[in-house]
Amino acid sequence: MDFGHTEQQKMIRESVRKYAEAELLPHYQRWDRTGEFLPQDYIDKLVATGLLTLRLPAEYGGQAASFVDCGVVCEEIGRCDHQIRYIVSNAIHLGEMAHAMDPALREEWIPRIAKGEMMSLAFTEPGGGADAGNIRTRAVKDGGDYVLNGEKTSITFCGVSKVVFVSARTGGPGPRGLSFFCVPTDTPGLTATNFERMGQRLDRAGSFFFDDVRIPARNMIGEENRGFIWAMTIIGYNRCFVPLACLGAAQKSLEETIEYVKTRTVFGKPVSKWQAVATELANASTQIEAARMLCYRGLWMKDQGLRHDDESSMAKWWGVKVANEVLYTCMRLNGHYGWAKDLPHEQRLRDCLGMESADGPREVHQGIIARGLLGKEFAPF
Repeated sequence: MDFGHTEQQKMIRESVRKYAEAELLPHYQRWDRTGEFLPQDYIDKLVATGLLTLRLPAEYGGQAASFVDCGVVCEEIGRCDHQIRYIVSNAIHLGEMAHAMDPALREEWIPRIAKGEMMSLAFTEPGGGADAGNIRTRAVKDGGDYVLNGEKTSITFCGVSKVVFVSARTGGPGPRGLSFFCVPTDTPGLTATNFERMGQRLDRAGSFFFDDVRIPARNMIGEENRGFIWAMTIIGYNRCFVPLACLGAAQKSLEETIEYVKTRTVFGKPVSKWQAVATELANASTQIEAARMLCYRGLWMKDQGLRHDDESSMAKWWGVKVANEVLYTCMRLNGHYGWAKDLPHEQRLRDCLGMESADGPREVHQGIIARGLLGKEFAPF
């Protein structure tokens, strides 16, 4: 078994880290403090890195990156600005949908997303978050169009995205009655509102409302009543991207904290020389490394074409939990400075706490793992 990254992946890590340290980290707290969204010159620099074309089709500049490659990118972006990872992973998701899109639709939207226009993915609803098969938003066929009605909530980039990809019910109850649609956000009848949250302010999370939103039938992604497949495909590997971004943030705080405890003196010696402090740091490093391995195992299995439901669920709930615990530890070890907004630790914790619910809370993932252990007949769900 090979537990190391390839030379190419090491180069990807080095390149993305250099960009993120120079361009993302200096602005990380700015978006949280001011409420600004990304200016065009900032987006242009992100586009120039090629990180929005990792898995797009070759004719749009795609790089045929593996899912492990993409995981490395998400981790390194997460080190310096946890929320920019959303933009990168959304472009990855678009690459997965591209081959099932109508050619005209593909030609219209893929170049725009690759050039930095924002997109949203809309699965979650007020009455159905982790239960993706219990979607109530409906899409009714009307001649050559579909008419959508319903609400999606906890969706990123509300009010700034140019297009939203929506799961909606076109058939009977359950997962087999869902389809997936591409809906431009300037379509009549589509409105959006934003939440005021303790963290993740840049992602502009909120709700989309569909009130007789009419779109051409060609805007369906793939086949009718097979949209659940798209949802599960994207969510499956994204359950490894989410914790990797959080672990990247935790790793950065850990590194900064290590430097701090070497210089902070208490009772005549550096804080690092207190055994309890050194042990906390050792534990945090061990936990990050173990959680990171879970994530890359899930992505490696995806690259091999293997089912990875249990592995991705393990990575998701455990990785985010570890990241948040390490971030809290780093805040404590920085003393009262750790709680101050002058340092980024408290914002990283606020941003990563929200990831406990992303792509399903820990209870859902523990249920998925239990089902794999017990069999569906004896599992909770």
